[in-house]
Amino acid sequence: MAKVTQITIPLTTLTVGTHGPFASGNLPSTLVGYQVDLINDATWPTSGGDAVQLVVEQSNDAGLTWAFDASITLTATAWTDRHGTVVNSSTWDVQLNNQGSTQRRVRVTANVSQVCKLGATVSSV
Repeated sequence: MAKVTQITIPLTTLTVGTHGPFASGNLPSTLVGYQVDLINDATWPTSGGDAVQLVVEQSNDAGLTWAFDASITLTATAWTDRHGTVVNSSTWDVQLNNQGSTQRRVRVTANVSQVCKLGATVSSV
């Protein structure tokens, strides 16, 4: 299955607090997971601990109820690739359960601990 964008959160300044949730519509029944492509910019915080926690929830009933699926915490350090080069993008891959359902949805909430710029695209794969 080709990668298909489900949720787009443009690069924007996030203030301290909770942002979202940002929800998809019903996802294709054939997908087995999703990919979150993250971007930041040169203003990303580089000290002070955690910057953002992203929490993904999954619904199997078209958004009537939601259950925790996965989370990732982005720390206030420069993002680097495996060679140590500073980068402004990263990818997070997550598997979904309940394959074959026509009523699956995902939603993303950002819990921000430090002001930062962050964008994300959630795509089904």
